[in-house]
Amino acid sequence: MKNTILHVAQLVRSALKSSFFYHVEQAPDTPKRTTVSSGATCAPSHLQGDASAVASQLRGKTLHLSDLTKAFASWPTATNKYARELEELVDTMLERVVTNERKLKALKQAGFAHLMALWYPDAEWPELVVATAYSLWIFVWDDEIDGGDTEESTNEELAQAYYRKSLAYIHSILGLDDGGQGNVEAPHQNMKLFADVGHPVRKATDIQQRRRFFGELENFMLQVGVEHSHRMAGSIPTTEEYMNIRSGSVGCGPQIALTDYMLNIRLPETVMECAAMKALWRETIYICLILNDVYSVQKEIAQGSLLNIVPVMFKNMKLDQKSIEAVSKDLDVALKETMERFEDAADALGKIAPEDAELHGNILDFIKWCRYFTTGVLYWSLESRRYGMAKCINPDGTLSIVL
Repeated sequence: MKNTILHVAQLVRSALKSSFFYHVEQAPDTPKRTTVSSGATCAPSHLQGDASAVASQLRGKTLHLSDLTKAFASWPTATNKYARELEELVDTMLERVVTNERKLKALKQAGFAHLMALWYPDAEWPELVVATAYSLWIFVWDDEIDGGDTEESTNEELAQAYYRKSLAYIHSILGLDDGGQGNVEAPHQNMKLFADVGHPVRKATDIQQRRRFFGELENFMLQVGVEHSHRMAGSIPTTEEYMNIRSGSVGCGPQIALTDYMLNIRLPETVMECAAMKALWRETIYICLILNDVYSVQKEIAQGSLLNIVPVMFKNMKLDQKSIEAVSKDLDVALKETMERFEDAADALGKIAPEDAELHGNILDFIKWCRYFTTGVLYWSLESRRYGMAKCINPDGTLSIVL
């Protein structure tokens, strides 16, 4: 009975959140956006309101970034021994859920196998299969909304149904339904890939771990919805609002929630819920958020998406201080500050339970994985054809990104 009430409460919470997604006000004096066909692309010409104005101001400008690999030079990086096998696994999984040949080709060329090898250098094959299925799923799932070329990405009602059905399926697959067996039909082709995650995670983790994972996924989908509404309305939030939204929509939270499963450990709830762990979690997300946004900004603006830290910072600057150079400086400061907070949190966590060798070692492994996660994002983003950063790298390692 308790689980039934919990499930109902969660669904009601999701429904209330869904109603919030779609009430972002359109920018003043802009025409209502019309739904375009699934074959159309979200080109900059479709922008309106604040998004259109900022895109015009940024068009042709060059964002100069320092060599961020130097900032993370002391952080670990390694490659999993199954790197080659992962390439075949990634292609096979993508072929199962992506039917659009153009998208399939682009996803295969993105180098996801390399990302998995960087993220989980010490993992064995069974865990790698689960992590790969999850990571590919979240990229493909998000692209349905973010790419601008599907019905879900251009129609509010279809997007809302997409979130709701996806979340209900995840809830069931993870065994969070009262008495359910997780044998529900996948509401979308890409959700079949999530089943490869949900079933093994359900067998190997306890209810609290799965609820944490589900909660992070729920927040991810909520914030993807908020982002989608801003894009449809042509509005750009404040920098503070954006950081809150993007902390969820970047999708790092659920990935971190899988860490103990991937490491074959179980940290006690007193550790998982302590202030230092929450800070480590938050700062890991912030670092990856900044890295992902700066490396994907060229691609996103080209697709007509201004929900990115670069245009958001630019939009919210005072008129007499507004410049792409100022954005670059602010990004350097933001990254430095969040890295310092990460180190403070890691130091505090590292002082927990020194007398318990196993627990202490597991905590240190968790911290180390967060560093692997970050350096994986860094190096993969620079190399992946998904973002095209290779052509933006200068001989000294700095980047010049033409917007």
